[in-house]
Amino acid sequence: MALKIDLHPAGPGSARLLIGGARPSPETVSLALQRNDGRYLGLDRQWQVTPHWHPIFTAEPLSDGLRLTLGADLVDSIVGVGGAPLRVVARLDGVEDAGTLRIRGELIGSGAAAPRSASKDPLEETISVRRPGAESARDAEPESEADDFSLDLEGHADPRPTPRPAARWPWFALAAVLLLAGGGVGAWWLGWFGQTPPSDSDVAQVVEPTPEPPPVLDDVPGSTRSGETTPPPEPDPTLTGIALASRFLADGPAPAAIFERAEQLEQSGDCPAAYALYSEAANADPTFAARLARRYDPLTHRPGTCIAVPDIPYAIVYYSDAAEAGDSEVQRRLGQLMADHEPSGPTHEAGLGWLRKAAAAGDEEARRWLEAQGDG
Repeated sequence: MALKIDLHPAGPGSARLLIGGARPSPETVSLALQRNDGRYLGLDRQWQVTPHWHPIFTAEPLSDGLRLTLGADLVDSIVGVGGAPLRVVARLDGVEDAGTLRIRGELIGSGAAAPRSASKDPLEETISVRRPGAESARDAEPESEADDFSLDLEGHADPRPTPRPAARWPWFALAAVLLLAGGGVGAWWLGWFGQTPPSDSDVAQVVEPTPEPPPVLDDVPGSTRSGETTPPPEPDPTLTGIALASRFLADGPAPAAIFERAEQLEQSGDCPAAYALYSEAANADPTFAARLARRYDPLTHRPGTCIAVPDIPYAIVYYSDAAEAGDSEVQRRLGQLMADHEPSGPTHEAGLGWLRKAAAAGDEEARRWLEAQGDG
């Protein structure tokens, strides 16, 4: 039976991988990650055609499964695929089983944890503060008239620097007053204070007409009148991939809107964004989990889409979510895939179980399939 594998973010470059199902604590654990195109994650985050096993050193058995801790190498690689489905093959004490990875939450790469630069603030680097030293202590003392000239014990003048010249600020103040007075006279002459300036009878007064405000045209397209709402801004056309999907999900759309947007992005060729939205809609509503499963199902797969080839393990995972909601048609198709995929063993028996549930719910095709297999 396909493993149920959930990935829970645990901070930048870290995550917890939960493998469902009670099992004893394994001695050795390793994982292989496979993309939808069949390539496996190798060393240095490169994808290759042959499987590569990544050892996991932190495994904690729980009552409902096994929890593994993933580091930055695996987490950054998962973030890098941009929401595309990943198949995880788990090797526990030499026994292999696989399942589709489902991400629960927003996975963050290790780059988000980069420390700030240790350099000082640019303002602190460019602004220097001069602190008075011993040689400038006299400048910090209160000024007095005795600072410029003092007498020693014998009545001789103490040699000091040339006395400071007289302050020039009174002249600047006088000039400012004259400028203000001249400005006030000019403002009065121009009538800025409500006074009518004296006019020369020989000089004709020219009065410029006040321009009338332009009329409001009701028929002008795009005009906004009082009481009307401004249309929402158009989405940024430069966003693609996960950035576009994240921006769309930020507004909290319903699962139906998410799946519809995923189909639009798939038609436009933005497969990373479509993958991310398909997965989000499937996790939110079993109805869309079943619709996504049909895209992987060999019986209903459509070529020429972002899901290039059928994939039975992916179809089983998404059908499982929908079958648990009680859809008998989904239960029947899930049972057929599981029973046909494995001629015997736990997966085959689980498939027969789903077929029996569908037949009990009234699905005639499931009943005939069981009779054909001698399980009536």
